[in-house]
Amino acid sequence: MGGHAMNKDLSLIITLGIVLLLSISAHTQELEPKGELRIYPRATQIGTVANREFKDDKGRIVKVIYYDYAGGFSAKFREELLREQSSSTYEYDEYDCAIKSKSYNRLRNLISVEEVRCVEGTSIPLLTTVRNSSDVKQRESRHTETGSTQTVLQFDSTGEKVIGINGELPGDTDLVHGWGNAVNGFALGIAADHESGSQQDFRVYVTVKNVDNDSWTVMVSPVLVELKQSNGQVIQEKATYTSNLNEAGACPTFLQTGAPRAGRAIIQYGFNLDERFDPLPPDKYSMTITYCMSERSERLVSNTIQIEVN
Repeated sequence: MGGHAMNKDLSLIITLGIVLLLSISAHTQELEPKGELRIYPRATQIGTVANREFKDDKGRIVKVIYYDYAGGFSAKFREELLREQSSSTYEYDEYDCAIKSKSYNRLRNLISVEEVRCVEGTSIPLLTTVRNSSDVKQRESRHTETGSTQTVLQFDSTGEKVIGINGELPGDTDLVHGWGNAVNGFALGIAADHESGSQQDFRVYVTVKNVDNDSWTVMVSPVLVELKQSNGQVIQEKATYTSNLNEAGACPTFLQTGAPRAGRAIIQYGFNLDERFDPLPPDKYSMTITYCMSERSERLVSNTIQIEVN
């Protein structure tokens, strides 16, 4: 009898414990924030159709989840068919400076980390640094006294060499391989994110700077990417990237891209080597890029860079 009563009491204690745990779990789920969902009227270029924002007790955004759509083409996106595309988390200091944010892909693997240094005792950003998942610096944004972006520097695969500049020209650094000769106050500079590697590794950045031209209506356009092997042989681009020069060698009459104002630079574009050229044999190559300018159809020729495909 004593043993039977003891077993009965033990069963009752276990049952009460399970009920208590279930109650706590349900209460926790009820308190878990669901965030604020915003569904877009149309998809973005990368297919994002919605986001969900989570805020802390101070109203600061601490997490954002971005969604694409699993339901194919639709005039209206349904919540139950949203699919997590990427996410970001945010951290703040006591002055509300957003000191760190992390970006994750669909599988919740870390993609990049953004670190911010603010003006002391404020939430005004002074310097923003973006690093990849391997902690290598990719970009650095310098801000004005009011927090707006002043200059953005793009770095190579080592995180040490500047390969692109956007915004006000900095006085303490420059493109790793310099610039081509200035023409009418403008200069063209190119650099790659790798010095050697497989063809798929290379991405080339093209920057135009305005040294002292007062005009901001000058238009420029890329017309020739010249890639040479070590023996001097010119490698032709893929057919879809053939030169914009006509048969007479004149610049095109319609130029689409505006040049920066005096004292500023702009990354006109970047391209991957394997996108513009068929498979290249292992060798050392040199590259030069030519632009046309709207003023008197002048040519703007970049510096020459050296890369090794292996």
